Amino acid sequence: MDTAKTISKTELDKLFVHQLNRVNCTKGYLARNLPPLAEVASFKNMKLAIMEAHADVKKQQSRIDDMYKLLHSEPSDEGCEVVKAVLEEAYNLGDSKDKSRIINDMDIILYMRMIENMELTSFKMLRLINQYMGNDQLTQLLAECCDESADNDELFSMISEEYLNQKVLQ
Repeated sequence: MDTAKTISKTELDKLFVHQLNRVNCTKGYLARNLPPLAEVASFKNMKLAIMEAHADVKKQQSRIDDMYKLLHSEPSDEGCEVVKAVLEEAYNLGDSKDKSRIINDMDIILYMRMIENMELTSFKMLRLINQYMGNDQLTQLLAECCDESADNDELFSMISEEYLNQKVLQ
C-alpha cells in the first residue's frame, strides 16, 4: 500500500463529485428513458414497476442536486461514456421488434436489474468515500438513495418471478 501520499479533503471532494457525476448521468438518462421503456413492456406489473422506478429516479435526482450544492459543485458528464453505453444497450434490446414478447420483456427486466445494481454499487462507493469525508448530510441522502435502489432491485426480481409464473402456467 502506497502511504507516501495522503488524500486531502479537496481530493476527497473531487473523488466524490467524480463518482457522483456518473450516478447523475445515469439518473438523467433514466428520467428521460424510463417512460418510453414502460410503453415497450407488455406486462402490466412491469410497466407499473418501471414507472415506480421512474418516480424514485426523480426523488434521487433531487437528492443528487442537494449533494452538489453541499459540495459547492456543478454536475458534469465527464466519465459517463461507459454508463451511457450500458444504458443504450439496455434500451436497444428492450425495444426490439424482431423478438418474442417474453424475450423482450425478460431483456427489459434483466437490464433494469443491472442498472439498479450498478446504481446501488455507485451509491455504496459514494457512502464509502463519504465515511472519510464525514458529512452527515451526505450520509442521510446516500442512505435514502441506497434504500430505494435496493427496493427497486427487489421489485424487479419479484416482477420477473411473477411474469415467468404466469407465462409458464399458460
